[in-house]
Formats: sequence, C-alpha cells, structure tokens
Amino acid sequence: MQKTIKKKTNRYFNDVPTTRLIVTCEQSVIDMVDIHIRADRVTRGNRAEFVRQAIIEKLKNENSTNS
Repeated sequence: MQKTIKKKTNRYFNDVPTTRLIVTCEQSVIDMVDIHIRADRVTRGNRAEFVRQAIIEKLKNENSTNS
C-alpha cells in the first residue's frame, strides 16, 4: 500500500507551506475567545484564524517596541 504524504500547503495560504500549531490554555481563555469571535466578522467563529491573527499582531507589537 502506498504511503500518503501529508499536505504541506493550504489553499488559504496561497501555496505557502504551513505547519500545525496546537495550543493548550485555560477554559476561561477559550470562553473569552469564543465570545469575541462570535461578534467578529473577520474570524467568523474560527478559533484558529483568531489565534493566527493574534500571534501576528503580538509579533508586530513586540518587534516595533524592540526597534
């Protein structure tokens, strides 16, 4: 039987290689995220997209304060 090769690109990222990140945090944090993304049209209830955008924003803020 032929081995399957895990897809490393995602159509949402325009064929840029991606890696999965699993995050564990307190239930209270998840509850706050869920409340926030219900009202946010950009993430449309998508926790993964919310976390991705939060990471990017945090990195931009950290890089701008270190410059």
